Amino acid sequence: MQFLKYTVLRLGIFCAVFLGLWLGLNWPIFVAGIIGLIFAFAISYLFFNKLRLKANEDVRRAFNKTSANKTSKQLEEEAIEDEFDESQRKTQPPA
Repeated sequence: MQFLKYTVLRLGIFCAVFLGLWLGLNWPIFVAGIIGLIFAFAISYLFFNKLRLKANEDVRRAFNKTSANKTSKQLEEEAIEDEFDESQRKTQPPA
């Protein structure tokens, strides 16, 4: 839920800055978009750090749930693939 709040907040900041520059001050659309992105990032990073960290935890938990549902066969296959990948890396000379 925190991820959704953080996303909507950043989108709202972006839209406010973008529309203010593009429609209000008649800046070129590309420049207004870039500045809107920069402002949305900076404001959310500086002032909404706790919400950003909570959103990060939501995403981490969502990805952990998907890996927890794997069967033992899938985990065995992943281990074999990892072992093969490591052996390939050891035998290839560094570039």
